[in-house]
Amino acid sequence: MTDPEADVLEGVVILRQDRQLAALRQTYPGWHITHDPFLDHWTAVRHAPLAPREKDGGVKYKITHPSPQALSSALAHQVELAHTYRPRHRS
Repeated sequence: MTDPEADVLEGVVILRQDRQLAALRQTYPGWHITHDPFLDHWTAVRHAPLAPREKDGGVKYKITHPSPQALSSALAHQVELAHTYRPRHRS
């Protein structure tokens, strides 16, 4: 016999992870963000390729962390770096 309460709790975890994933995707639209529930890690891959200047500045193309909070923090840092090292346009 299955425990109906366990099914409810499992559904709550899934809903929370879905909300966290949606929030990350909305906050960082320049990244393709996924969550692997089996490996329990969160990954973000940039939509745009890195310019040489961004690579030299430490901007990453792919980031993986064990929690949505850690990924969000890393993405915030990456956005700041990308802004600092983005390619300069000549006038």
